[in-house]
Amino acid sequence: MSSGVGGAAMSSWRRLILNERGVALPLALICLVALTVMVLTFLTLSGVEPQISQNLTESARARYMAESGIEWAFKQIAARPAGAAAGSFEPNLFAGPDNVQNTADDQQTTNVSGQNTAAMLTTLGSPSPLPTKTTTEGTYSVTVRNDNLAGDDKFNGAGAVDGGNKFTDTNGIVIVTSTGNYRGATRTIQVALKRIGIPPFPGAVNIPGYQADTFMNNNINAGNANRYDIDGRDYDRNGTQNASNPNKLGIQVQPGTQVDLGITYETRAEQPFDKADVCTGGDCSAATQAANRTARLGIVKGKHQSTGAYTTGLNTIGPDGSLTPGVMNTFLQQIASNPSTQILQSTQACPIVMTGGTSTATSTPTLTNSCSMNQTVNLGTTSDPKMVYFRGDPDTSSAFAGVTLNNMVTGAGILIIEDGDFQQYGNLRWDGIVIVTGRYVSAAFRSGSNTTIYGALTGMESQPTESSGLFDFFIDQNLDLRIRSSKQNLDMVQQMLAVHKILSWREN
Repeated sequence: MSSGVGGAAMSSWRRLILNERGVALPLALICLVALTVMVLTFLTLSGVEPQISQNLTESARARYMAESGIEWAFKQIAARPAGAAAGSFEPNLFAGPDNVQNTADDQQTTNVSGQNTAAMLTTLGSPSPLPTKTTTEGTYSVTVRNDNLAGDDKFNGAGAVDGGNKFTDTNGIVIVTSTGNYRGATRTIQVALKRIGIPPFPGAVNIPGYQADTFMNNNINAGNANRYDIDGRDYDRNGTQNASNPNKLGIQVQPGTQVDLGITYETRAEQPFDKADVCTGGDCSAATQAANRTARLGIVKGKHQSTGAYTTGLNTIGPDGSLTPGVMNTFLQQIASNPSTQILQSTQACPIVMTGGTSTATSTPTLTNSCSMNQTVNLGTTSDPKMVYFRGDPDTSSAFAGVTLNNMVTGAGILIIEDGDFQQYGNLRWDGIVIVTGRYVSAAFRSGSNTTIYGALTGMESQPTESSGLFDFFIDQNLDLRIRSSKQNLDMVQQMLAVHKILSWREN
């Protein structure tokens, strides 16, 4: 009996457990809640994702505005005049747009706590939009300061802070901060910007190498010496003499003795101008020879090497230790390492020939060689000067012409020919600096050529063992040569974008 009742009870419980009536409603409610949560999640994400996307877009736009500010500042700062130290910036750069020191626009915040020494480049309180755009499409504001604060040595690339103060730059490095804004998003970029100081050029012509071998054709005499002019007085590029600026040497050499000849560099450079035996045709009379010597000496003009007064002849051919092979090589290394510098290779097997216009001068001559090169090169203008750098092969025979120039060419900026001769057969007008430098090199001006350089010419032999009878500065007969010092053009060169570079970069 009892077992029967127990069996019935177990059977009843089994039926209750297995009974599925009423389950559908809870399951439906659970599914409804789950679906509701999923829908709410999707709705939330669909609302948040556009905001995230918009934030990313606005942040990117703000960064691009900050980058635009750096680009703008690079050009503005490069165009500023030089300071007292070589390659430095003038104090007004750090005084803000009003050019008045210690006013609000040069007391902006920096990344160094408690130091409000940055100067605005963009007008104070007026962030700048992009050209042709409005402020609603984004703005940037830019400050600049000297790298003289604590910790700047870790950022400026120099390994030490500037030895000057807020307004005195001594190392040519400044710190630029650009803040971009777009619809409330803000991004900041900071860079250390370096100005590469151009070397001092103490003369109109500079022969500062380990040899100062100079050649003048014996047919240059009293009858044609007026076609040759090497002048250390200061000229504007239009040919106007600027008496307010100091004179330089006509020809500069480095101090000391040229080892292969056992004479001073100065004496070696003077020899071809001081020839006492130059005849004219068949006339070798004492009077003719004296007149020819005087005329040849009169080609070189500039400051007296001892008194500083204007003179001609031997006393304006002299030593100046401010330009040496070491100084020049340091400059060339900095230029060559600048990412913006393009170096054109000229080899002994494939020497470069530069060919200009036939009826008018061109600043975009054609470069060719025997190895399929055929391209143009932009030599620049005074409003947009260029860095043009040719590098050749050292040739112990000194017969390799790294660049040969034909026809009519004009240019502005810095023209460098390294490890190869510069053979000038054409018509060249250059505003700025022409540098022929390296091993077994020559700056050679050939018969029939016409050369005008306002700025400085340098022919520097860096190899002291070049064979005798080869010349670092070569002047042939029957040509026109005018080389004049020009502070205007040297200042133009120092303000070129090509002699400025970014050393470091950080952003947040």
